[in-house]
This record gives sequence, C-alpha cells and structure tokens, in this order.
Amino acid sequence: MKRCSRPAIAGLTLGLLATLSCPATPAIIPLPVTLQTKPGSFTLCPNQPVLGVPARATRKIFTDPPSFQTGQYLSALLFRSTGFQFVVSTNNAGTNRGGILLTTANAMALGAEGYELIVQPDSVVIRAPAQGGVFYGVQSFLQLLPPQIMSQQPVTNVAWVAPCVYIQDQPRFGWRGVMLDVSRHFVDKQEVEKILDGLALHKINIFHWHLCDDHGWRLHINSWPNLTIPPATNTAACGAWRTGIDYNLNPAASTAYNSLGQYGGFYTQDDIREVVAYAQQRHITVVPELEFPAHCTAALVAYPQLGCGNPNDSSHYNMDQIHYGFTLFSLANSGTFFTNVLTEVMSLFPGPYIHCGGDEVIATGDTQWTSYTPDVNLMNSLGINPAGGSTSIRQYQRYLSINLTAFLKANGRTFCGWSEIEDAGTITNAILHEWTTDKGTLTASNGQQVVMCPNGINYYQIPSTGPYKLYDPFFEVGSSPAYKTISDVYNYEPVPSTMTSSPYATNIIGAQVNLWTEFVPSGLNDEYKIYPRICAEAEVGWTQKAQKNYTDFTNRLFTVGNQRLAAMGLNYNRETITQIGSWGPSVSTTPVTVSYTITPYVSKAGEIDVSFAYTSGSDGINVYSVALLENGIQVDINGFTSFAGAANYVQTPNALGGIACYAVHLPAYHPGSTYTIQASMAENGTAASSNGNVYLPNWN
Repeated sequence: MKRCSRPAIAGLTLGLLATLSCPATPAIIPLPVTLQTKPGSFTLCPNQPVLGVPARATRKIFTDPPSFQTGQYLSALLFRSTGFQFVVSTNNAGTNRGGILLTTANAMALGAEGYELIVQPDSVVIRAPAQGGVFYGVQSFLQLLPPQIMSQQPVTNVAWVAPCVYIQDQPRFGWRGVMLDVSRHFVDKQEVEKILDGLALHKINIFHWHLCDDHGWRLHINSWPNLTIPPATNTAACGAWRTGIDYNLNPAASTAYNSLGQYGGFYTQDDIREVVAYAQQRHITVVPELEFPAHCTAALVAYPQLGCGNPNDSSHYNMDQIHYGFTLFSLANSGTFFTNVLTEVMSLFPGPYIHCGGDEVIATGDTQWTSYTPDVNLMNSLGINPAGGSTSIRQYQRYLSINLTAFLKANGRTFCGWSEIEDAGTITNAILHEWTTDKGTLTASNGQQVVMCPNGINYYQIPSTGPYKLYDPFFEVGSSPAYKTISDVYNYEPVPSTMTSSPYATNIIGAQVNLWTEFVPSGLNDEYKIYPRICAEAEVGWTQKAQKNYTDFTNRLFTVGNQRLAAMGLNYNRETITQIGSWGPSVSTTPVTVSYTITPYVSKAGEIDVSFAYTSGSDGINVYSVALLENGIQVDINGFTSFAGAANYVQTPNALGGIACYAVHLPAYHPGSTYTIQASMAENGTAASSNGNVYLPNWN
C-alpha cells in the first residue's frame, strides 16, 4: 500500500500547516484491517473564504435514528474547522447521494467496534453493527481528510478532500486503555477532556482515571466529605490539598493552588458526570480507580480512624512526606467506608469496571495489620495466622479483594486490580492489571482476564527523546529504564510468547499505558508524555499483529499524524527541542547573571518554559532564578533555586536527572519587541568544570 513519504516537518504553526497539502494517500492511525484505495476523491466542502461567517454546507449528514448522536458529533467537529454547518437528518429517503451516511442497517458481522467505510466521489457511507463501530468509522473518515480538519477554529486555504477508499475494520483487542494519575499532580476537567479528544481520534476506548493515592483524594464523596472539603475548624484535615507541589518540583510548573496557597484540587460529582458524558459521546469507558487497602494517606489524613490505630500527626499521615509504614486501611475499621465510597462511585460511573488498586500492600502494611489488635482479631477469626508474615498479609488482602469483587458483582460491576491482588491466588470474576510482569500468564491460564501494562514498557512518565530521556528513580525494572521510545511502544506484544498457541491467550483482553505523575506537574506535561506515543499504543491494541510495520507506521505518524495533534492543540513531543544557549566549560562559583536571546522563538503571550540540562564536567550548576525580559525590562521572574548536574536520583531540589526546570509568563506579546531569558547561576562545587545546554522545551 502506497504511503505519503514526505519527511516530518516539526514545529509548524497552524497557519503554515494550512498552506500545505498532502497527497491523497491514507495515513490512518491505527492501521485498518483492510484498506483499498480507489480512483477519485470526495470533496467535503469548498474552502471557507471568510472566517467567522458560517455557511450552510451543501452536503448533509444522513443517519439512522441510533446514529443521530454520532452524526451531531461529526457535524460539530466539521463546523469547528471548516466553518460550514452540516445538517444532520434522519430522513434520507433511502439515499445518501451527495452526503455522508452513518447507519447500522445491513451491517457486516464485525463486532461491536467494527465498521465499513466507503468513500466515493459523490458520497460517504459508514456502516457498522453497533454505535462504537459507527463512531470509529467517523474517526477513520476524519483521518482521510487534511489534518487541519481537527483544528479548534476555522482555517482557510485547505482543500477539504478525501481519497476514495474501501475500508473494512475491527480491533484486535477489546481493551485499549490509558491511565492518568491525578493524585500526585492534579489537572482540571477541561484538560482531561482535551486528552480524551486525542484518545478518541485514535480509537482508544478505556480511560483509567487514577483518582486517589497517598498524595491526594480527587473525588468528592458525599458520605465522607472531609476527603475533599476540610472541616471549618481545620483547613488541613482534608485529602484534596497538601502543603506544596512536592517531589522538589518548581512550584511555578503548576497552577493547582487554592487561595490558602495549598496544592491540589478535586472533582465535584457534577464535574465527574460531565467528564463521563464527554467520554461516553466518544465511546470511551471511564474506569475510576480508588486505592484499597494501601496507598491511602490522603484518606487517612481526613479520617484517621480508618487506619490501624495511628495518631493523625505528621509522623504518620502527611501527604507531603509519605510514611509508607502507615499507609494502610484497617480492614476491621473500614468496611462501611469501602462500600459507601463504592456505592457513590457506581452512581457516577456507569461503566462496567471499577478499579480498586491493591498494589504494594506488602511494602506498606507488614508492620500494621499483624500488630493492630482489631485486625489481628479479624485475621484470627478468618483462620489467618497473624504471625505468618508476608503470607498472612497476602491472605488478608485476598479476603478484602474477594469481598469487594462480590460487592461489585452484586451491583453489576467488575472488580479490577493491580498485580498484587493475586499474590495469594487468582481472584475469580476480577480483571488483573498486570504491571509487575510476573502474573499475567498464570492468571490468564487460570481462566481470568488480564490487561497488560507492564512497568518499564507501558509506563509513560518519562519523555522518549532528547535530554529528558532519563531514568526515573521510582520505575526502573532491573537495567531497563521506565522511559520508552515510540519504537519500544510500537513493538510491544501484549500476548506473552509462552501463550502464543495457548487456548487461554484470548484471556489477554488488551493493553494500556500508565502515566504516573510524580514528576509530571501540569496538563501540558501530561500531553507531552502521552502524545505521540499513544499513537503507537493505539496500533498495538487495534491492528492485527501480522499487519504491524514500524516504518509504515512512522511514515503515517510523521507525515500526517503529528499534524493532526498540532491542529488539535495537543502539546505533543516533537522529538526535537529548541536550544537557546549553553554554559561552560566553567562557571563562576559565585552567582553570575547569564542572558539568552529568545526573540525568534516568541510569537504569543503565555507560558515560556526554560530548562538547564547538564552534559559533562565534574560539577553541576545551581540556578537561583530565571527572569523574562521584554526590551530589557523584567516582566516575570521565577525565583526557584534548583540544580542541574550529574544525573542523580535523590530528590534534591528539582534534580530530575540533572535537569533544572523553570516557567515564566509573558502577559502580552508585542511584535517587534526583543525577549531575553536572564538566569542567575553559580557552579555547584569548586572544580570550575561544568557544561550544559539551555532549552526552550514545550512542557514545564
């Protein structure tokens, strides 16, 4: 199949993108099962010559009644970028000539997410047995059009033309997921919805929302309000807010602060309903995750009585400094808490899956349950020997997992949990999320369903390229770093080789990627970590193994796919980074001011990110502040002291493997002005030997 071979063009503005044209060769991601190109092309509408003046499109979108909502979705998206209003009609009088037909009538047996797409010079037909397939057919049709079709505002100078094709398509796996942790660093609902748009375009159907952990509880629960709203008498006794941004990150890297200067945030129940509805329209199932029974400091700050008898003080429960020996619910004290929370969660999330965490209990709990009298008594009553060490801890956790699974099943839901839930044996009727790489095959062979998301392969918290391609102190597997390149992601195979011919291989129901946010402080940074690697992951989950070809994939991604991300306004990793200067081979041991001109790279108001990346020398540098100057006058300063030096994984100030990160803000852009970054720095040591580069990354 012929592909567009124009080389990648990085850093294009949307206006410049609009002047380009791509040959009519399909660049659909993920690759369909069958794609045949046909002679001719389909013209959607003419170029819109006058911005801001809506015009009625001559073509209509015809739907059967079940597909009407998808027709409205398509109409709204086309209007946003083309400026033309496309009428959606359920009365097509048996014909769709001249228009776009979305229908479930006379569809082939392609499963709940399969579809046919026929593009002819005078019409488009998307036919599927279910609405999921209709929606995914729409995504493929959009990807046949120029990438500017995904723009957030009308654009001109674009030929809105799609090549004629026949596509027959259906996914390899039913679970194609992305997990986002909002406990460590919070992002608002608008940012979540923006990420969902990118997932939908690439046929990702699961959004795993990690809402609670030690560092924050992000979901309001009416029956336990202190989880998110502090009592009037104590503004600190709340699970949604902590003292600072933590992880020694630059406080300016996030805006998630309240009026008291505390860091965090939470989603109201109305927020949750809005995001869930937004996801449902895009055929994405939201899987909420609560953390039971460990990783629960935020909950215990609010309700210490749920713990194992520890006083509520900073030596036990402190979201800024986690004491992992105490981060454990007492199973004897917390039964009604678990069921109260899950009942409210089920009322907010209509999807079939509820994730209850379950990881790292041994790391947190082996000095708690076996020494706290109420839990010791409960263990004894269950026939579990409290003196049995880690074996007893695993059995006690299994007791909880079995009960939560039964409770959820009785309410029509399925319990999901991380690898450790099965340390003492398979949990019947549960779904295992395999992150430790040692239980998935066994669980699948025992007849249970498994989602593959192993650490070191499908963990996204570290960028894939450039000076930021670093080891993460928390997520190394042996000698394998947690970062993975696009190639690593693309070439991952979810079905273990030992199961290739096994009749139980179908119990591997899919894969997902996990973005933990210890060192990911903002929505911009979330997007940077997810995209475009998620495009590769989409093909892992959708495209048949025998069809995958990395060269073909990168041709589609770099010629067109990344342009779609740019048009959507997603802050994707462009695989290159702007260097504005350097330091070395020596730096003064007393603070000096160093200036870097950035005028060529400034074109709008807003955040400007600056990073200092150590490369060599016996010493690193201390950076004391970074200022932004306009025509020599300071307009902003980030007075955060940080370090850029030999990569170390100790949480010294901002020492993310030798990178010092800053964010400054330009209140208003004035063409013709000159812009300068001014840094105060000194050598960290006495050897007078330090070298590094200074960058303008597209994340903070």
